[in-house]
Amino acid sequence: MLTSHFSRADWWIAAVVAGTAAAVAFQSLILERKNKWKVVVLPLGAALAIGLDSAARQYEGNTPLMLYTLGMLGLALTRVVFARYIGRQIGRARAGEQVEIPTPGQITIFVVTLMAIMLAIAVTV
Repeated sequence: MLTSHFSRADWWIAAVVAGTAAAVAFQSLILERKNKWKVVVLPLGAALAIGLDSAARQYEGNTPLMLYTLGMLGLALTRVVFARYIGRQIGRARAGEQVEIPTPGQITIFVVTLMAIMLAIAVTV
């Protein structure tokens, strides 16, 4: 495990970096400049959800920070993997064209890719 020596402070740093990476990865999905602040909703919402769930279940240690880091890095890397497809859809939206509705097969590929990325991260963490 690459992170077996991480302290709580190290996990906090990793969580902040992962949340920032997710916000940066998804900022291109918000087309209107006035709404760019919304990129923080995903990382902050996930942090709040994991924090509240951990408090309710009385988790101790670094598990909540590890889960948050795993989730945010998984989403950010999945966004990078599908950059070309997403870029094409953003181009269509900016041109005023209708975006393509993802097929069930495309959704399956997205979910399987996200799970594979998260599994790879979890194995190394």
